Amino acid sequence: MTTTDSPNPRGRSHRRRIGSGLLTLSMALSPLAALGGTAQAAEDPDAIKQQVISDSMKNASGTVTAFVRFKGKGAFEQTQPAGVRAGTQAPVNTSSQVQAIASQVQSQAQQVSSQSGAQVLYTTHNAVRGVAVRGDAESIRALASRPDVEKISPILPKYRQNAGAAIDAGSLATWTGTTNPAGAGGYTGKGVKIAVIDSGIDYTHTDFGGSGKLEDYEKASKLTELPSADSGLINRTKVAGGYDLVGDAYDGSNTATPDGNPLDCTTGGHGTHVAGTAAGYGVNADGTTFTGDYSKLTAEQLKTMKIGPGVAPDAEIYAFRVFGCSGSTNVVIEALDRALDPNGDGDFSDRVNVVNMSLGGEFSPQDDPEAYAVDALTRAGVLSVISAGNANDYSLRGDTYSNSGHPATAASAITVANAYGSTRAVDAAELTDPATGTTRKVRGDYSVSYPWAQAGSKEFTGELTAISENNRYACNALSADEAAAVKGKWVLIDWAEADGELACGSKVRFDNLQAAGAKGVLLAGHDEEPGLGIAGNETLPGFRLAASAAKDLRTQITAAEAAGKPLTVRLGNELKSSLRVDTGKLDQLNPMSARGFHGSYGYTKPDIAAPGSYITSAAVATGNGSVTFSGTSMAAPYVTGSAALVIQSHPSYTPAQVKSALVNTATHDVRTESGDVYAVDRVGAGRVDTLAAVQSKSLAYNAQSPNTTSVSFGVLEYAPDAGVQTLTREVTVENTDSAAHTYALSYAPSTNIPGVEYSFPESVTLAPGETKNFTLSVRIDPSKLEKTRDPAADVTQNATDYYTGVETVPAQYRQYIASASGRLVLAEDNGQDLRVPIHVAPKPVSTMHAADRALTFSQKPSSEEAQKADTGWQKTPVTLKGTEVNQGGYRSLLGAFEYGASVDRVAPTSLSLNSNVKANLQYVGASSDAPALKAAGGNADDGTLRFGISTWANWDVVSYENTFTVEIDTDGNNRADYKLVTDRAKGLDFPLVRLYGYKNGSLVELAYYPLNGAWGDTDTNMMDTNTLVMGAPLKDLGLTSANNPDIQYRVSATTQYEWGNVSETGWIKYRPFSPKLWFSGDSSSVTGLFPDAPGSSLEAHRSADALPALGESGTPAKALLLHLHNGTGDLSGVNGATGDRAEVLNVKEQQDEYITPSRFTDVKSGDQFYTEISWLAQRRITTGYPDGTYRPLESVERGAMAAFFYRMAGSPQFTAPSTPSFSDVPTTHPFYKEIEWMKARGITTGWSDGTF
Repeated sequence: MTTTDSPNPRGRSHRRRIGSGLLTLSMALSPLAALGGTAQAAEDPDAIKQQVISDSMKNASGTVTAFVRFKGKGAFEQTQPAGVRAGTQAPVNTSSQVQAIASQVQSQAQQVSSQSGAQVLYTTHNAVRGVAVRGDAESIRALASRPDVEKISPILPKYRQNAGAAIDAGSLATWTGTTNPAGAGGYTGKGVKIAVIDSGIDYTHTDFGGSGKLEDYEKASKLTELPSADSGLINRTKVAGGYDLVGDAYDGSNTATPDGNPLDCTTGGHGTHVAGTAAGYGVNADGTTFTGDYSKLTAEQLKTMKIGPGVAPDAEIYAFRVFGCSGSTNVVIEALDRALDPNGDGDFSDRVNVVNMSLGGEFSPQDDPEAYAVDALTRAGVLSVISAGNANDYSLRGDTYSNSGHPATAASAITVANAYGSTRAVDAAELTDPATGTTRKVRGDYSVSYPWAQAGSKEFTGELTAISENNRYACNALSADEAAAVKGKWVLIDWAEADGELACGSKVRFDNLQAAGAKGVLLAGHDEEPGLGIAGNETLPGFRLAASAAKDLRTQITAAEAAGKPLTVRLGNELKSSLRVDTGKLDQLNPMSARGFHGSYGYTKPDIAAPGSYITSAAVATGNGSVTFSGTSMAAPYVTGSAALVIQSHPSYTPAQVKSALVNTATHDVRTESGDVYAVDRVGAGRVDTLAAVQSKSLAYNAQSPNTTSVSFGVLEYAPDAGVQTLTREVTVENTDSAAHTYALSYAPSTNIPGVEYSFPESVTLAPGETKNFTLSVRIDPSKLEKTRDPAADVTQNATDYYTGVETVPAQYRQYIASASGRLVLAEDNGQDLRVPIHVAPKPVSTMHAADRALTFSQKPSSEEAQKADTGWQKTPVTLKGTEVNQGGYRSLLGAFEYGASVDRVAPTSLSLNSNVKANLQYVGASSDAPALKAAGGNADDGTLRFGISTWANWDVVSYENTFTVEIDTDGNNRADYKLVTDRAKGLDFPLVRLYGYKNGSLVELAYYPLNGAWGDTDTNMMDTNTLVMGAPLKDLGLTSANNPDIQYRVSATTQYEWGNVSETGWIKYRPFSPKLWFSGDSSSVTGLFPDAPGSSLEAHRSADALPALGESGTPAKALLLHLHNGTGDLSGVNGATGDRAEVLNVKEQQDEYITPSRFTDVKSGDQFYTEISWLAQRRITTGYPDGTYRPLESVERGAMAAFFYRMAGSPQFTAPSTPSFSDVPTTHPFYKEIEWMKARGITTGWSDGTF
């Protein structure tokens, strides 16, 4: 319900609205105790429907894509015994039962399709029973009434997350070590099945045992099933299975055309690269498949290979293609379902062991639908490894809170960050000096637009010359003399100034040189690590030289030409990624690696880091070629391969144990360039160590949540005077070894907060095979808490388009949250250390509130003249009570507004995701400081219009994932003239408020402002809260005291998981220059907000119509106070609970009589009509029920209404007639006297049939 009258925290549906005063009255009045008994409501089908479908889906229109989840367990969970589900025995063949479930789901899907007219995209039955559909929103909405439907959720598109690592992270040592008790060298992943859910795989590539013949790729591209083992096109020992779920043309928005051939696209290659990193055989320098003994490989041999082996080179690959040749995907759930039964025969014995997903989105909640499926796979014994994300849609600024996206948010998954290795493969060109006969490889990068892959083994050679100094960038068309000098030659030009400034784009230069007859282009770069590639054009080959290679090259070219022996250059596909160089960045973090959860949902992400930068792996459609990519997409398959080795070495391990083995042994700190250790919500435990994970025989993990391994105490709130707090968690240590182990415990911090200390036992000893718990405690002194910053985090950030370099927002202080986090270390003499990431984020909160529940003004004089003569009635002090916060960068702030509307709390189960309740509006209000400016002698036109908003649940951050919009109508035509919208500027970790207005009929951005009115150097409690303030200067809205318009506004909120608004208000009237209520008081560090502290000066001012006198029209004003730094409180809505940050105050005059507190147990202070019900009880107009309740939402019987009227009239003396006036009201009716009184006074005449 939305109402502009007063809060109703116990309403049923936030879409229903009170439409009349009569309805309001009937809701407010309840049956009298004399009626006795209770009414039993029938089960409402519409109410059941609300629990199934997204609330916003009710208003959705057009074509939508949704996942309809059916009731019942998935086939694996339903048919497999507990031992299989626990991972202690092999799956049982229950194919007939599984096929029956599959048939049932397919039948349900067809019924859904027939009923709704929606297209069936796919069905799932192994992990989750359901069907993905695309169709009309209204028709899909009707499916919620089906008794077999459990949940309807939107499907959001997922995107790709775009040999030295084998040495750095220990996989080489794992292959060659003596860790395998069965002998024959180390572990290589033999017998382990890996599912790669990605863009497919080029199985004709020699890295996967294919022929390497380009014509074989062409043959394979025409097939609709995986080739047979004897086809010569595939090595089925390596690529054991797979499926194309989408087809080449699929882009996430159109219809999939699945078939049985998961061959990667020539324009794709992401999945091929990922599969090679996880489990490729490796490619020799001559392009052939490595078929040697992995246990005898050396680091020197690895460095000479064209493509190093994957981390688990003997593991089997199952490729599930979910991407077309371009675009996004909506079929990840289907792929996860197939991973339990790759060949679809209903027998789970072919289920995979580990799934790799180098895909995802950004700013996602913990209950994304794919996360549900991931956790279902975990329960079925399948581990998921997922890339943390690259901030792809955030200008690659990974240092952004909660940026990590779905499904990497799944608690049970291993989420992987991207670290640098010690070396990297780079592109090379060859320069030859005929005078000396020497040839050297020089470092650089190949132009992007030229079709190198189609060139095959072709060589690009020629004499090298330098362009004239007058046109050294080639940004201008070449003169006749310049063209003559470069014709038929490769040409060296300068790329940029020393400061990186570009004179023009690369395509212009290539086009100019091609027009002059040049054969190719060399660009003299000014960086060793250029970052973005160069485009060039599609017809002229080009190569950009690293700064070290470009140095003095112009001089050398000139000298060689003068001697008559010009230098020559050679390029070719075999030189791409052929030069290995030191990065100088071992165990540093790639800045685009996304920061994850910071404890808001009880755990942190990512879990671990792995080499993911400059990773060379198989290139699609090249036969045996390689390509170098960077990203968490490349880091995830490294951990996937490592997991396969752990599974091979510990076949009885559950997914949670495999995860713990990897996380525990990731003991290599990931640091900044200056040496600061990254926090657990950026890199997890540390950088993976494959060998240590395989060798370790002990595990340590969160006893309450083994699937997370790490321990987070969460985001905590304590008042400064709350006293010292101690919280505990249990950590399990599991010894799977035949020998005893003793570990000394210590703590390695990465972030600190004064007043926060961890404690734990000095040591823990485990006998062979023993498992025991110990207690991890955190002691928090709230009086000492400070807002400390992660030392590895940016202090300021600017918003810059990564691809164009255009700055959209200059450097500003970013948002952040203080945490005390690090690694609990279990160290053993001469043994393997173990790590458990631990984390807590406590913050001090105020407990402020208004001393009175109403703003009490002196009585307004009756005449306008008297009102003008005595203005004391216009203002009253507002007394604030409670405990303030004023310590360590925190200072409690208050927003004071004229109350506008309230919105009922929606049951979270009625939303697409339960977490969407964070966009369920609670209260909204407006304020303007124009009157205060005028009263102080300033210019009212310099004022700002602000809107205060509270919701029914906390968000972790305000981002693209949850959006608030205020529409402003300045001319009264019920159409928005301006909009304020919360948004982000890519690259800046801070929520913005963008102002949009109409210019020439189009809605355009006019300005932006920081949310809550201040940048991140002032804490306004923006994270893990449910209140915010959006504002804009009055002038920016075209509002001045001269035109002094009345405006109206409405507020809405949504998330990316809803098809419409989660909640919204109607239009609310407001007067910016003469509001019914406005406030003045002490100034704070943020304009428009007040200090929220006892003793601070705050005054409320009212207009003449803020409290209409009896007989006057209008609605009494109310105040909305937002205590931004208060704790969350109880937002459940139960018994009228509305949390502790927002409070609504009535307005009254001093002569108003005192209303005693409600006597009813179910009518709480703050409930809708609390005052009115208390007033009725005080006058004995109602006595409620004998059990002390009032039951305000029950229907009112007409006889009870008669009693209300009679008592409101003062219970006058009246003797009822002995003969009833109405046939259905006998003299024995409990309200006979009152009904007859109404009849006698002409208040009622009854019905025409003689009944009442």
